[in-house]
Amino acid sequence: MHMKNFLVFIICCGMLGSIANATPLGRLEYADLTSINGQPAICLPGHAKAPFAVGWVILAESFARNTGIWGVSLKEGATPVVLNPGECFSYGDVPAAYELVRLGRNEHPVVLETNKTYSFLLQSASQSKDVYNVVFCIGEGRSGQFEFYKRSPSSSREQAALPCKASGSNSASE
Repeated sequence: MHMKNFLVFIICCGMLGSIANATPLGRLEYADLTSINGQPAICLPGHAKAPFAVGWVILAESFARNTGIWGVSLKEGATPVVLNPGECFSYGDVPAAYELVRLGRNEHPVVLETNKTYSFLLQSASQSKDVYNVVFCIGEGRSGQFEFYKRSPSSSREQAALPCKASGSNSASE
């Protein structure tokens, strides 16, 4: 799949939210969210049925036009990172087997900001193209640090525009 087509697919998946179902391109599943060293991290759920070989990782602002992206992709011929249930991949990490996704002329790096909603995706390195997705927003904690809150994958554009605050136990911050 061409890089541009892949990025459009991934960003669209994030904008639509995370839906646990099978598609011709693979299976979309909910992921968990945590904070590692003050950065958001996407995690395989503890109940995931199998380890997950990571081919691509993309983080982009949801519900935004001309959104920035951050992504890494597995280098050709490299061995992928394999996440076991409960393990995570952190925003900003670029393991040796991966390279930053090259941005196109009209694209720019993502800038994390409070009160914005983001989609974080893991795509399989296998031919199945299975995807794990988590939608989250960023709030500001008491110490001025970012706090991350999982949003409902069915959030509307209007709900995503609301201030980012904890509701129940959806806080993923350290």
